[in-house]
Amino acid sequence: MTNSNRRKFLKATGVGLLGGLAGCTRGGDSSGGDGSDGSSDGSDGSGGSDGGTSTSGSDGELAIPLSEYEDADIDWRQFEGSSINIGAVQHPWVSAIKPAVPVFEELTGIDVVWNVLPEQQFRTKRQTDVSTGAGQFDVFYMDQVVNQFREEGWIQPLDPFFDDDSLFDEDWYEPDDLFEASRWQAHGGGYSDTWTGMPITVEVQTQFYREDLYDKHDLEVAETLEEFRQNAQTIHENESDVVGTVGRGDKGYGMNIYILNTFLRQNGAELWDSFPDDSGLDSDGVINAADWYVSLLQDYGPEGASTQTWSDVLSTMQEGRAGHIVSDANLFWPGLTGSDSSVADNIGIAKAPSPADGQFSPNAFNWQISTSKNAQNSEQAFLFMVWASSQPTNTWMHVEGDAAFSVRQSVWENDEFRSRVGENFAQVTLESLQAAAPDPFDRRYPEWGQRYSEELQRAIAGQKSAEEAMTQAASIAEDIYSN
Repeated sequence: MTNSNRRKFLKATGVGLLGGLAGCTRGGDSSGGDGSDGSSDGSDGSGGSDGGTSTSGSDGELAIPLSEYEDADIDWRQFEGSSINIGAVQHPWVSAIKPAVPVFEELTGIDVVWNVLPEQQFRTKRQTDVSTGAGQFDVFYMDQVVNQFREEGWIQPLDPFFDDDSLFDEDWYEPDDLFEASRWQAHGGGYSDTWTGMPITVEVQTQFYREDLYDKHDLEVAETLEEFRQNAQTIHENESDVVGTVGRGDKGYGMNIYILNTFLRQNGAELWDSFPDDSGLDSDGVINAADWYVSLLQDYGPEGASTQTWSDVLSTMQEGRAGHIVSDANLFWPGLTGSDSSVADNIGIAKAPSPADGQFSPNAFNWQISTSKNAQNSEQAFLFMVWASSQPTNTWMHVEGDAAFSVRQSVWENDEFRSRVGENFAQVTLESLQAAAPDPFDRRYPEWGQRYSEELQRAIAGQKSAEEAMTQAASIAEDIYSN
């Protein structure tokens, strides 16, 4: 990526990575917030904010011409005069799409009311809304609790709406343009035959490295885990103020195990060899992956590696204190190459390494938007989901705005988008998304995943071996389902 393209890409997202919206707003109005995601337990899917800006129709014109939607055989105006409430976390998708929301309101005659909260506050409010049957949110962000909500009957399957000719036009929408990994997660991560939501963002794991240090020490970009460890050793032993690598060590199902789950799949293992009887966490593949990750952070990571969150990893790299990492391309790239980074011009990106005798299988996390069983305006909500994730809206967000987390393959192949973000970033992300294998979030994943992450944290802290930690994690996961 050239410096000019990089700066254009990052004109707002790098500065606003940890910024946020809060409160209740209507349509495309941007409301400032406190800049905090409200999370302290590390349980978020990948962290993030709603930072960044998008080009809007400041002269009164709509951001996207209505003609982009007129070819759809959808009755956009059938709920004219109604409104929908959207519950969302502070996240880049919110600020990326809000300038275009007046397009939806003009197209449909439906008023959009936003409720944007720090992540932990939102999760609490969402849980209360669905469990009490209040139905305040017609549309809401959905994450790792999707199958808990589905099995409790708190969210509606979207298939009846897909089957309604007045609400959905398959030829126009082109669902096959959505990445397979994104469609899979929008079906409960393989646990549901029906749509549990519509995917709106994706974050896939890649490798980031310091080009200047690689040049200095004559290192090749690692393709294997073994090469990655060797590069970390070289940097760690030859740079006085730089650790070889850094990674999420803190507990939380969106923290250390989010990274480890890539490596266990690449070692031929799976979460749940046989659900719900055999978690697979004590298999050779998981133990090998855990041993590699634990020893990597212990030998070549920073002090206190077991308490490092995703934001700690980001800041360590931004400040030039680490040689390379494996983390989320769509979350980390803006921060690493933006104005907050002291090494912005020396960050390279490549596909995540895999075992020499293993398979390339990066993890990916998708936010989806869903509607609850007790929502008052689920049909209107579905129209919003279709509009928000459609090709015209998605393309505009990524070509005219600052977004870089599209769930549509056509965006990553779009020449204008690739020119803006850089060919290498786009191609590495595209190939990684095409091969991605996201975590399957069974209904009790937040419960046993948290305990699994605590065991991994203990191993990273040196309190037990990786094998002991994974054996205990397996027992915990299986006991949770047996009780």
